[in-house]
Amino acid sequence: MNRLIYLFVAIMFVGLGAWGTPATSAEMTFQLINDAEWEVNMKLFSRGDSRQEWPSRSKAYSLRPDAAVQQIKISCEAGEPICWGTWRTVQAVSGEVGADGQRTTRSTKYLAGAGDRGTRSCENCCHVCTDGKLTPVYRLSAGAALQSGTK
Repeated sequence: MNRLIYLFVAIMFVGLGAWGTPATSAEMTFQLINDAEWEVNMKLFSRGDSRQEWPSRSKAYSLRPDAAVQQIKISCEAGEPICWGTWRTVQAVSGEVGADGQRTTRSTKYLAGAGDRGTRSCENCCHVCTDGKLTPVYRLSAGAALQSGTK
């Protein structure tokens, strides 16, 4: 009977060891300045195993036009890559009226960093989650950082 108990305990330890160590939680802060004349949306995207998005999959942060640094602090898994993305959607209505009596509209999305879905490649918009880390300050301006992507 004792052999059976020892065997069971040994199997339990081996099974628990296969799960690995739990992820270490960390807090880091992203810093941006929105020099544009309009508000932009922003999300943070994990490019690690968690595939987490901040503030959530269905919401975005709003960066108001301001010359001051705006900080966004998140909790993430230490070591996972996190990328920021911003966007602004502009709808233009043409003067032409179609056969259905409606004016035609066109949407243009202006993107920066990893964009609105976190899938764009970008230089310097991704950082490894490290506890206490402050990213460099990123400046979003109408001409330089936000690039058009017509939809």
